[in-house]
Amino acid sequence: MKIRPLTKADYPAVAQIYTDGLATGVASFETKIPTWSEWDSKFLPVCRFVATIDEVVIGWCALSAVSKRDVYRGVAEDTIYLSAQHRGKGWGKTLLNHLIKASEAAGFWTLQAGIFPQNKASILLHENCGFRRVGIRKQIAQRDGIWHDNILLERRTNQFQSMKNILVLCTGNSCRSQMAHGYLKQILKGKAAIYSAGIETHGLNPGAVATMALDGVDLSTHTSNHVDEYKNIDWDFIITVCDHAHENCPFIAAPNAKRLHHNFYDPSKFEGSESDKKVEFAKARDQIKAYCEEFGARYF
Repeated sequence: MKIRPLTKADYPAVAQIYTDGLATGVASFETKIPTWSEWDSKFLPVCRFVATIDEVVIGWCALSAVSKRDVYRGVAEDTIYLSAQHRGKGWGKTLLNHLIKASEAAGFWTLQAGIFPQNKASILLHENCGFRRVGIRKQIAQRDGIWHDNILLERRTNQFQSMKNILVLCTGNSCRSQMAHGYLKQILKGKAAIYSAGIETHGLNPGAVATMALDGVDLSTHTSNHVDEYKNIDWDFIITVCDHAHENCPFIAAPNAKRLHHNFYDPSKFEGSESDKKVEFAKARDQIKAYCEEFGARYF
């Protein structure tokens, strides 16, 4: 058996295997096979694979997001199907283990699966690949008008056991902390969990989003969060990026955290033409980028 990335050309075979799986009545709450575009939008663009024998597709797997919130960016739900004639031969374990390794390389730290209690083979497969049972979701949804339970399983990777937690803090979590958040995430490449917050929340600054996009960093899905939302996180680094937050931040109980401060220029305060504003935002962006690169080189 060989495993390779799933492409649009594979979808007729993938859809047929999907059809056979749904026909069992215990593989999914879905009852209709999606079109390619529907399938493509449902699953994440990374970690899509097919298993082949003599170049014939015998199985496939993919991941779907469990939340759009940035804090859950490393959590995904796995989907795996094998053709009827190739079940029970160990191919499923090989394929799922391949998906697990690929997901870790892509920065995912937790995979989960919701499986019908009657689907004992899938439950056993996941448990043999390191998943644990979290519990039973009683009558969570209907299939063909009948309520069904789901057994929830999850697998937490060992790869991120030593991952550091970094909090970037400013007044309104609108501009400077958001830019630092974006650069640290890009520079550290999964070596740390990055959070940003404010002692107030002012919403994302459009100028910050625009100037970061020019340097290839997307902040458009970020949210403006209050520091109190992260009370239960054990911080390794707390970085304040403005004097006001540094001087007025409420006490954060983090005895092991290294606390750093740098008062960056605030481009949101600049008043002038739109072209001049862009220059000011770029100036602040470049200062923050240089700081984040130095931070990453020093501590990671």
